[in-house]
Order: sequence, then C-alpha cells, then structure tokens
Amino acid sequence: MARVVLYIAASLDGYIARRDGGLDWLPVPGAAEDYGYGKFIAGIDVLVMGRKTYEITRSFGAWPYAGRRTVVFSRTTPSAPMAGVEFTRRGVGEVVEELRNQSQKDIWFVGGGELVQAGFAGGLIDDIILTLVPVILGEGMPLFLRQEKTIPLRLRSSQAFSDGLVQLSYTVGRR
Repeated sequence: MARVVLYIAASLDGYIARRDGGLDWLPVPGAAEDYGYGKFIAGIDVLVMGRKTYEITRSFGAWPYAGRRTVVFSRTTPSAPMAGVEFTRRGVGEVVEELRNQSQKDIWFVGGGELVQAGFAGGLIDDIILTLVPVILGEGMPLFLRQEKTIPLRLRSSQAFSDGLVQLSYTVGRR
C-alpha cells in the first residue's frame, strides 16, 4: 500500500512561504545538488495539494509535475483545469484512502497548511521529509497550523548540505 509523504521545505522559524505566497527565499536546486528531490519524485505517482498551493505553483509558469496525477482539494473548480490535474470537494480522508489503494508508488502530500492539518487530524500522513532552509523570514504562512492532538515523530535520518540546508526524515507515530 502506498505511503503518504509530506515533503516540504520551511524557514528556520517555521514558514513555508511569505505572507503573499512568495518563495523567493528557497534555494533553486542546481545540477550539482537537488537535495534528494530526484530520488523522492521518482518514488511518487500522485500528488495531493490544496487550492492555494495549486495557485502558487501555477504562477511559476510550466507545470512542474507534468506526467504525474495531481488531486487538488478545493471548494471551487477553475474554468480551465490543466491536463492531469483533478479538483475535488470530497473529504481528504476518503480521497487519500482511495489513492493509497490505487497507487503503485507513494503519495506526495504537497500542502498547504489546511490540507496538512486535515492530514494529521485524519492520521493520513505516514512520513515527513522536512528541509530546513537557513533563513529567518519573521512572518509568513506557517508550516503547521494548530493541531488537536500531539503527533509523535520518529527520526529516521538527517542530512546536512554544504549550503546550510538540513533535511530531516521522520516516520509519523500513531496514538
């Protein structure tokens, strides 16, 4: 059965984007260093994300996930959805469980905060790969919204990169 992985980057003070959604502070992976992204994305065949994350990603230009199924949770559907992108109003738990049973590879829980909050509340997220970027933004969109319960994590690995990024991989415990 497919695992659900929250793969995300955050500033040292816990923000995933500037207040306006800006990501200019994130390093752009170069040919010499991709921070494990190539290996990660090779193990993914479906992505799930919230509408705000979808809109921010669309603003980059070319769709970076072409060839991979993407499910966007939204109360509204755009007039011209992209090929390979599905919009749903269904519950996160129901959709993720269907995807787990259909997927040959893992599921990337892309974000944002509301979707991640629902993923933790429903016990849907199995693993977290968090890349900490050595910058303090001071404000922005928080990595984690308020949770109703404590979520125990078990560190699987950590890796420091020469440019100061640190990647932490956790397995999510169940209570």
